[in-house]
Amino acid sequence: MFLCVVTAALHAAYSAVRVLVSYRALDLGGDAVAIGVITALFALLPLFVALQVGRAVDRDRAGTFLQAGLVLTALAVGVITVSGNLVWLGVGNVLLGFGQILAMVAAQGFVPVLAEPNSLDQRFAAWTLSVSVGQTIGLPVAGLVSAWGGGARDAATTRALVALLVLLVLAAPLAFLLRNPATTAREGDEGPQSLATMLVIPGMGPAVLSSLAVLTSMDLVAAYLPVLGEEHGFTVLLVTILIAVRTGSSVLSRAFLPLLLRHVTRARLLVSATLCSGVPMALLPFTSSPVVMGAMLAVAGFFWGIGQPLTMSWVVGLVTDRNRASALGLRLTGNRIGQFIVPLGASAAAGAAGVGSVFLANGALLLGSAFVTWSSLRSRLSSPSD
Repeated sequence: MFLCVVTAALHAAYSAVRVLVSYRALDLGGDAVAIGVITALFALLPLFVALQVGRAVDRDRAGTFLQAGLVLTALAVGVITVSGNLVWLGVGNVLLGFGQILAMVAAQGFVPVLAEPNSLDQRFAAWTLSVSVGQTIGLPVAGLVSAWGGGARDAATTRALVALLVLLVLAAPLAFLLRNPATTAREGDEGPQSLATMLVIPGMGPAVLSSLAVLTSMDLVAAYLPVLGEEHGFTVLLVTILIAVRTGSSVLSRAFLPLLLRHVTRARLLVSATLCSGVPMALLPFTSSPVVMGAMLAVAGFFWGIGQPLTMSWVVGLVTDRNRASALGLRLTGNRIGQFIVPLGASAAAGAAGVGSVFLANGALLLGSAFVTWSSLRSRLSSPSD
């Protein structure tokens, strides 16, 4: 229970701060290119440490790293709150990404230790449900706090950031009540697997790519929907509500994932995660109606909610018990590669062809990932169960 509450609080902060960073960048004179660079900085340090953090978590240090991640996240939000230029805003986003990778690898490392092997899908669904609940709460609260009291937009975003900082401080005692879980190696476990060994396991590459495509898509929505909304004259509150619709639909799909798994195979659900979200993402820039945008984001969010927990259990099932957090760290490394490279490409595309091109390219990435997942799992797709 403590793990779910801390996870919800952390993701309430992450999801809202990512959107507020884009508005803060605009207020500091940044444009779509600057937002792409700052968004990419979020993934800079995690590129180099995610796998090492996973190794440490496999050595029973999950609680310690979760606590360190929460403290670092609070520090990052503080830096972003007081940032007076784009450089300090970028520094804050680097720290935010570092805190996030520590907390998330650690939190994910708790799940397989506490779950039976045949219940990993359901356990990860429950944990990611707390992620979506936090995201769904954090965004509207940030929007409401920013709207409360009026004033200039930079003052409004500062109020929202302070509120999120308070939330993290309140969650800190629960994080420090979590103890490091003890993992148990099974007979025949060969010990740590190298990065090269894990990468060549059949299915690992498609699993990492699927996760990368979904998480990068979430980040691009958080970073560039404010820019698209600015073009259409949307308020901060309206944009946060639209993004909350996306996270709310993920709550719905994750809540019903155990039921879905009883009627639809894992393989089909994994393919649907990227296939059925690629089209609405590509069509998003072709409408200025917030109602239509909300519907498209709801569809995308529903299938993204399915994809994340299933890719977690997918990679965990490919490695030995003593390497589960390392596999999750590898998955997150892939995510951060996407979060670093794709926003840089998106910033270049936005600068040259407008912000709409970001969503078109993102749709193509999702559809390409769906094809790779289908190719990897096509033998299971023809079976009644997997």
